[in-house]
Amino acid sequence: MEKSARIFISLSIFLVVGAAFMGCSSNSGSTSTAASGTVTTATTIAPLYTAGDIVASSSNPATGWLIISYDSAKDSYTRAYIYKKSDGTWGYRINSNTETYPRSTMEKVYKVKITHVTVSSIPTSAPTTVPTTVVTTRATTAETTATATVAKPPSFKNIDPDKAFAGDTFTATITGANFVATPTVKLTRSGSSNIEATSVVWNAATQLTCTFAIPNTTTASTWNVMITNPDGQTSGTSGSNYFNVHEETEE
Repeated sequence: MEKSARIFISLSIFLVVGAAFMGCSSNSGSTSTAASGTVTTATTIAPLYTAGDIVASSSNPATGWLIISYDSAKDSYTRAYIYKKSDGTWGYRINSNTETYPRSTMEKVYKVKITHVTVSSIPTSAPTTVPTTVVTTRATTAETTATATVAKPPSFKNIDPDKAFAGDTFTATITGANFVATPTVKLTRSGSSNIEATSVVWNAATQLTCTFAIPNTTTASTWNVMITNPDGQTSGTSGSNYFNVHEETEE
């Protein structure tokens, strides 16, 4: 009887230890499963724009950005400034310059895709606009009308701003007529050296944008605004005494 009791106790202990061992094995398997869990795969967001897209921050801009290419290694676009033609169509570039810009910033700021063009079809110089006049001639037997291509001289209407201090550097918008890309713009005054504008941009036959750097030794007085087209014709006296230079301010 005592022997049977010992056998029973030994068997019970064996069963308890076995059950505990199985539980540990089960828990270990669960941990392994949890540790191996679902692997999250990163999602790559494709660029919004492709080469040839013209983008801007609004739907009806005067200028925009032409996407030249996209570099996936640097996650950046190569872009160039592009302008509308005088008839409202796109477009042209004033030079072959390009710049690199981060994709995330480009797509955040310039959200509007205006249109798509072929990059190689966009010229890298502003179109030449030549105004025409109608010339009428009389013959002995009949009256004939012929159209001749005659370039008109540029004319000045307004400059904004129309004043600055000696030593200032500023960008001005000039309006007028018959501007041909890209004219020379300068401030003139009898007895003083001319102040020629830099970075002249032809926006249309009626508008230019340019930058002036007024030397700090410039005479405080009224100055003339002179526009000269590439063919040598000038705006004459239409911009006489229109721009005011004030004495340099003291800080």
